[in-house]
Amino acid sequence: MVRKALTRVFLAGGFATAVFTAPSVQAATYSTSGAATQYSLGDTLGTQYDTLTVAAYSGTLVDGGTIILNPISFTAGINALVPQSYTGQFSISETMTVDAGTPQQLNIPFNLSISYSDTLTIIGGTTLSFLDGGSLWQIVVNGLVLGPNPGGTMYGYLTAHATDPVAQTPIPAALPLFASGLGGMGFFAVWKKRKAPSRS
Repeated sequence: MVRKALTRVFLAGGFATAVFTAPSVQAATYSTSGAATQYSLGDTLGTQYDTLTVAAYSGTLVDGGTIILNPISFTAGINALVPQSYTGQFSISETMTVDAGTPQQLNIPFNLSISYSDTLTIIGGTTLSFLDGGSLWQIVVNGLVLGPNPGGTMYGYLTAHATDPVAQTPIPAALPLFASGLGGMGFFAVWKKRKAPSRS
């Protein structure tokens, strides 16, 4: 990530005016590895249902925006004779990389409720941090619910919220006022010099 903060001071009519321009940002790219397909989730009948598939994905980080981590699919079918609930027993395990940095492990838990319609609930809140140049990207996984699924395949996207706190740091409110004060002092000095009586 490359940033260049520019500050320019103009002298116009004796006043110094400070102009602050926002840092220029070079986009950072990311990629996820995807995860091994999980078969027979909660299956007590040997039917190979339910199935979760998590595909790899790549894109560009958007500061303060939502990014796609993975396209996913959830295939449900008859796999139990009585309702079952699985909490904290399953997770998605993959890696995520920002630019050419070191891949980090991403473990995202999900719950499964099996009834006449099956529901897969991905738990949000998993967080990763990536230091990329001068930027500290923070990635927070969003929650997702696929279901109720009475049978067949449902599709969705596992997403996350990306922020770069450095990019969001505002210019202190007093800084432009301070620059204006310096300009005013400069104008006063020039005015005083012009008003001073000339000595022969």
